[in-house]
Amino acid sequence: MHFLAGYAALLQYRYWVNPRPVPLGPSLVGSIFAFFGWFVVAAAVLYILARYLKKRDPLKGDVVRRFARALISTAVLGYIFLFFSYEQLPLLGMRLWFLLVFVLFTVWLVRAIVFALREYPRLRDAEVERRRFEKYLPKSK
Repeated sequence: MHFLAGYAALLQYRYWVNPRPVPLGPSLVGSIFAFFGWFVVAAAVLYILARYLKKRDPLKGDVVRRFARALISTAVLGYIFLFFSYEQLPLLGMRLWFLLVFVLFTVWLVRAIVFALREYPRLRDAEVERRRFEKYLPKSK
């Protein structure tokens, strides 16, 4: 377990809530920027896919859009808190905000997965039933 010795600071309370943390180095800032950049790229791809799916199946487009929304929201919040950390603002530059962004992303991701696994099949079945029912109703001229 010697290889985990460098991560011991992550388990300390003062590491997360220090109002004046050690400034982020240029390589770490670049890495965090690239990390959230991949979130932006993935969200853009998912939004394009959602627009394509919306024409064929609006419910599938909604599911994909929920995942894209979680990614883009996380990226925007991450960039905001990265800027605050880079500028060394006393309260807004705390590392706790990055932890909060991770927790929010996890919550949004779980909500999107629950919608995809629980609500989407129910809505799809209701849509099929509605179409089957409307097939027998008279059409307006």
